[in-house]
Amino acid sequence: MSGKRRTGDAAYLTDNGNYIYDCRFASISDPVGLQKKLKDRAGVVESGLFIGLATMAFVATDDGVKTMKKE
Repeated sequence: MSGKRRTGDAAYLTDNGNYIYDCRFASISDPVGLQKKLKDRAGVVESGLFIGLATMAFVATDDGVKTMKKE
């Protein structure tokens, strides 16, 4: 995993003044476990994993945008 804090302007802060970090994973074999580890970490307010909430995702890649749907 690699990660870095977004920089630039106030748009990279949440409404509550929290920093937004972008993390890149080669793959996530256990998204539920990762979500739990992130939520258990002090200072983490939320993640963008959306476990149990989303049925479709649009993922930007070097080859364009891919649509992923839950089957």
